[in-house]
Amino acid sequence: MIFSDSRYSDGTLITAFDARKSNYSVGVLRQFPSESRSFYYYTWTASDRIDLVALKLLGDAELWWRILDYNPEINDPVHISAGTVLRIPSE
Repeated sequence: MIFSDSRYSDGTLITAFDARKSNYSVGVLRQFPSESRSFYYYTWTASDRIDLVALKLLGDAELWWRILDYNPEINDPVHISAGTVLRIPSE
């Protein structure tokens, strides 16, 4: 379920049928930022947490998802390797 106040509420809903499990799953097509938006680079350290990085660099811990939107190759924000270079939105 996607609530009306979700950042995905205006996204395109996608349904997929899993024949192995005989069930449907629902997702939202995410619109990632274009390359023309401005960002800068940040190198992840072993002690970093995505919410604390968002707080430090974006001013709000709840904006962690913006960092992930700029780095769609990151699948699991809990297990980011030290030394990974992330794009951080600067707008």
